Amino acid sequence: MFRRNIETLLLAWKNKKGRKPLVIRGARQVGKTSAVHQFGSAAFKTYIYINLELEDNAALFARMHPVQDLLQLIQLKFNKKITPGSTLIFIDEVQNSAIAMNQLRYFYEEMQDLHVVAAGSLLEVKLKSEGFSFPVGRVEYCYLHPATFDEFLAAQSETEAQNYIASVKPDTVIPEEIHKMMMKKFHGYLLVGGMPEAVARYAETQSFIDVDPVYESILTGLRDDVSKYASAAKTKYIQHIIEHASKYVGLQIKYVKFGESNFRSREMSEAFDVLEKAMLISRVFASSSKQMPLMSNLKKSPKLLHLDTGLVNYQTGLRSEIAMMDDINAVYHGQVGEQIVGQTLLALNTSKNANLHYWYREQKGATSEVDYLMVINDRLIPVEVKSGKNGTLRSLHNFMDESRSDFALRIYSGNMRTERITTLNGKKFTLFSVPFYLLFRIHELLGGI
Repeated sequence: MFRRNIETLLLAWKNKKGRKPLVIRGARQVGKTSAVHQFGSAAFKTYIYINLELEDNAALFARMHPVQDLLQLIQLKFNKKITPGSTLIFIDEVQNSAIAMNQLRYFYEEMQDLHVVAAGSLLEVKLKSEGFSFPVGRVEYCYLHPATFDEFLAAQSETEAQNYIASVKPDTVIPEEIHKMMMKKFHGYLLVGGMPEAVARYAETQSFIDVDPVYESILTGLRDDVSKYASAAKTKYIQHIIEHASKYVGLQIKYVKFGESNFRSREMSEAFDVLEKAMLISRVFASSSKQMPLMSNLKKSPKLLHLDTGLVNYQTGLRSEIAMMDDINAVYHGQVGEQIVGQTLLALNTSKNANLHYWYREQKGATSEVDYLMVINDRLIPVEVKSGKNGTLRSLHNFMDESRSDFALRIYSGNMRTERITTLNGKKFTLFSVPFYLLFRIHELLGGI
């Protein structure tokens, strides 16, 4: 499997003082287990993998043991000596055992030098539905999402492309030939998506069709998982969302009759809550904020994001259309563009599971909407996912007129550039336009402006 960016976070966790057991959260099949396997094998003298889906492994946590007794059991079970500082213990599918989750407290209180990682795909759902909880203040968290574009390049062994993109600064003039080449590579990523198994299969075969069995396997797994976290009464609502969510990416959604169903708002809202806790979908909440703090308006319809653009393309049959388009925003009425931008922004939040927001303003006879709001260094930055000329960014201009901000971001298929723009009302602001393939570096690029 290819290298994931979470490795940097894991190494920093390994070496820091005051370290707590680390809980990795993420949706099914985003690569949590593979990432820890690579990290444990490379960074530790001894690596012990405990999978709580296996009955004999789960038996280690049949009841609470004193930490020293538990470590003796683990050593005997795996025939490996545990040495604090040079041993990593990885407890996978930890949501299957309330005792294992509670045991993390005692690892922290009594064995701070011992490195312990836990992970699971349905943690949030289990915590709510079965009343489980992690010991407050005794663990720390990180979040893993589908692969970003740079990780996709790493899987393809595109070292030179990686190096070039990593070298780009805000004032870099990217030659048009290089820009077109990078956009072509990004189109490949847009088609395949970021699910690690799909990325690895494409890297091996260079065939989009050969990835189809992977998508089908993932979707089948998602459907089968419903029985693990939903009652029989709720299953039909969750299954309905899984089948139809990909058609609504980037759009405001209403719970009542979602996906042309006859389901009521309350049942669908609860089903969306469950799937969001499983990190299979995300809702982008509306906000009318024009300055910090950023506030959500839960009365306004949220927009919908899917787990992964590759799954969206497969379910909606959009791949041939994307393959023939130069402008990503021209595909599927711009919905795919909003999906990949939202997906990437979520993936950049490895230390917290933060909601995204979009800006809206409703006035009599007119509505303004900006695709995303970002908070970077306590600055509220509007983000438009567009391909049009400056004059077509009317909602963005409205936001700039009404806010204190003097800086805006556009993500699009064009080349990188920085411009000074004047709104119709005479306010001047800086518009930083960034091609899709540089979005994963946005925090670094904005730090240099």
